[in-house]
Amino acid sequence: MLAHVAGPGVTLDVPFRGQRDYVHSTDLYASLEKLAERNRVSKSSQAYVKRLTLRKKAHRQVSAYFLPHSDAFGTFSLSMAGQKVEGWLVETCVPITRQVAFDESGIALKAVVEPGRAFLREAVKGFSSFEQAIVLLKVLCAQHDIGPWLFTNIALDRPLVEDALLGVSRMQTVLDRLIDARLFQNGQESGRLQMVLARTR
Repeated sequence: MLAHVAGPGVTLDVPFRGQRDYVHSTDLYASLEKLAERNRVSKSSQAYVKRLTLRKKAHRQVSAYFLPHSDAFGTFSLSMAGQKVEGWLVETCVPITRQVAFDESGIALKAVVEPGRAFLREAVKGFSSFEQAIVLLKVLCAQHDIGPWLFTNIALDRPLVEDALLGVSRMQTVLDRLIDARLFQNGQESGRLQMVLARTR
């Protein structure tokens, strides 16, 4: 399983999103999801991103490694037919030349916001479940502080389902800077998400 990519890194070929000059979590997640799909054992087996953790921003192209790497800025795990495959994300020297448009206001405007939680009453067309979950988490974090908030972790108990009704609820705030939240799909708890308030000085 993934033996053919266990040595050299696999380039994920991620773009810049919107006006950002760093790689966005949504593009890393989407690239890893495609990698899992390409290496799925069979058409009937599950393959999805189970965990993604980012410790800092990347400003150049990213490679995924399946052996520990001392220069990793993040880690991930893929669930492949019930088995967990661990990986490391490494920023390369290759510049990013693609820039894609991204207007998340369409999700934020449809979010229902209540103290300690944010959710959608309908899936927002044109956006992936992960994109919707990230925006909901940002809306939730804005209840604590207006930002800037950066994604740091997602840990899933089951795959994200497209067109699912998503919601997030705050579990705890750590050191007044990190929001730890539950993620729900169609009313069922599906994992946890975290964002950290970036230091501005």
